[in-house]
Amino acid sequence: MWWKTGRRLLRLFFAFLLFSSPGVVDGRVAAAAEALRVTVPRVVQVEGEACALSDIAVLDGPSALTGRVGALLLSVQDGVITRQQVIDALKVSGLEGVRIELKMPAAVTVIVTNDAGEPAALPANAQMTEEALSSAVKALAAWDGDVEVRHQGPIPPGNLVSPGSIVPGTASATLKFQDASGRQRSLATRLFWHQSVLVLARSVKKDEPLRETDFVVRRIRVSRPGLYASRLDEVLGRSLRKALSQGEPVPLNLIAGVPIIERGKSVVIVVKDGSLTVRAKGEALENGAMGETIKVRNLASRAVLSAIVVGKDTVEVKVP
Repeated sequence: MWWKTGRRLLRLFFAFLLFSSPGVVDGRVAAAAEALRVTVPRVVQVEGEACALSDIAVLDGPSALTGRVGALLLSVQDGVITRQQVIDALKVSGLEGVRIELKMPAAVTVIVTNDAGEPAALPANAQMTEEALSSAVKALAAWDGDVEVRHQGPIPPGNLVSPGSIVPGTASATLKFQDASGRQRSLATRLFWHQSVLVLARSVKKDEPLRETDFVVRRIRVSRPGLYASRLDEVLGRSLRKALSQGEPVPLNLIAGVPIIERGKSVVIVVKDGSLTVRAKGEALENGAMGETIKVRNLASRAVLSAIVVGKDTVEVKVP
């Protein structure tokens, strides 16, 4: 029924606004040669009481457009930045004929930080929300994923004064808050770190070239940053050093470099001993990227050797 449809629309976390021109907001799809997407999360962090749109939003579109829109200034009002503020700024941006898609809630919570990137002082005896607490921990850890903060009991009132930083992946931390009277209270927490990473959409064999269709993006819990691939440019055209099954995230240390020598191809085996250099014809038994060690076969002696890839179709055997 019509009221159920209306309720579903109202429950949407974000709103898609299509501008037929920056001066008109009427929901129509504009026929424009260029398009720009602006995405603002529910909680953002800024330094001071004003910020550029690029400080809080992810901008997706031509660089000439993202640069102009990202420079638009916004002010923090009562701890929030509203969707209407962003709309008003876009209306006067002067981007005639550009289709702009805005994805954000009606109002986003703003965590104001100081020059050191730490949460700025709260009003006397104010109490952090759960979202603000997670954002504060993210800021202390300089973490670009998500962190879940679990604790027993209420969050103490006042400002978060300790610790000064948190190492991403830390399993637990004691947070200290100081209220307006100077009294400090502690809050024991358990921290769970989450990150969006690339997960295999199918099982992949060792040395098999990786393609874009091999991956999906999923949010998983991680013990520390830098364990898994999170961007396609880290994996496309490369291969894995061992087979992985469908649904597994891709560890960065299992991604082989772009091979310049292919298995079964002819190679030149070079052996250097002081001023003496010996070359022999060989066959690559493995794919190899620059600097990697692979197995090769000497075609004359049939011996299998370990050699370092030093160039296209060239490997070098190190003399002990």
